[in-house]
Amino acid sequence: MRLLISCLILFTLVSNLLLSQTDSIGEEKKGKPIIQVFGNFDYNATKDAQKKYSFWFGRAHFGYEYQFNKQFAGRVILDIGRPTTVGQIEVTDTSGNNLNVSNTSKEGSYYTMTLKFASLEWKPNEHVKLQAGGILQNHYITQEKFWGYRYLTETFQDRYYRIPSSDLGIIGFFNINKIIAFDLALTNGEGFRFDQDIYGHVKIAGGVDLNLVKGLQLRLYYHNKSSGDSINNATEQLFSFFTGYKLKEKFRIGFEYNYMQSLRNMPDLNSDGISVYGSYSIFKKIEVFARYDRLNFYEPDNLNLINFDTGDALITGLHYTPVKGVNVSLNYQGWFEENSITTNHILLSFEYKL
Repeated sequence: MRLLISCLILFTLVSNLLLSQTDSIGEEKKGKPIIQVFGNFDYNATKDAQKKYSFWFGRAHFGYEYQFNKQFAGRVILDIGRPTTVGQIEVTDTSGNNLNVSNTSKEGSYYTMTLKFASLEWKPNEHVKLQAGGILQNHYITQEKFWGYRYLTETFQDRYYRIPSSDLGIIGFFNINKIIAFDLALTNGEGFRFDQDIYGHVKIAGGVDLNLVKGLQLRLYYHNKSSGDSINNATEQLFSFFTGYKLKEKFRIGFEYNYMQSLRNMPDLNSDGISVYGSYSIFKKIEVFARYDRLNFYEPDNLNLINFDTGDALITGLHYTPVKGVNVSLNYQGWFEENSITTNHILLSFEYKL
């Protein structure tokens, strides 16, 4: 918590300094701090759960964006998270028998700062925008904005496929007219925590947005990520479709379908699934929401992979906005696995942002 307070004070001082500057022709330069924090009080209602209660931060972003002039802007954002973790380690002999493993690796701090975004933007006109550096990928951002409750949980691709939200590279946005727009990206494919791998393979991605009628959104997206690894050498391909309809601020409903071929470049590890979500405003500052996910993994029997489980998720609750920039939710999140492993959580979640 001291770290969060210190960062807040630092960014406030920097913003006050930069906001007071002017360029050579007297035009005031525009800058603003970026602050976004997610927190959760969690009651684990799963049967026989050992840890019943916990409090944890889902995200803490601190940064600054600066408008040099009408065409150029820059942005830097730090992510306060846990950049180093050690998952389950499993070793087998040539016959497939499990061997005892002694693991002496150490996990990183829960609240260590890492550089998540650091991009320069060039916008020569209303139809073209280019960003380079540590950029925000445009894979599930449309769905995330439409879903509207990122502080509760991630959207489908982020939650189940763990595709990094940012990467090192370049992305271009092209608005043809009010009906159609598209984007193209060329990135390392390693996420924001790593530089290019030793093989030099890259990730190519593109999407098309359609706004055919008022309130209706459509998006098609594809990415292609190759690998030079001798074992996990298949080309990962993602095909995604999203449609959503919003009736002013009263009602919205969205649907997305995702098909992943060779997830994490693993040959024959394929997956698909749907996510359906919506919300309804029952009062001026209160919404009721619900979401259903269906996740399928298709893998050969000889792989025996862990952490790739077919199942269903249900998320529902109430969302309350007491003031602009502050959101609070009482919600239920359940996961129902085909192998009868079920988890149930009741959370009091909050978000504040600038």
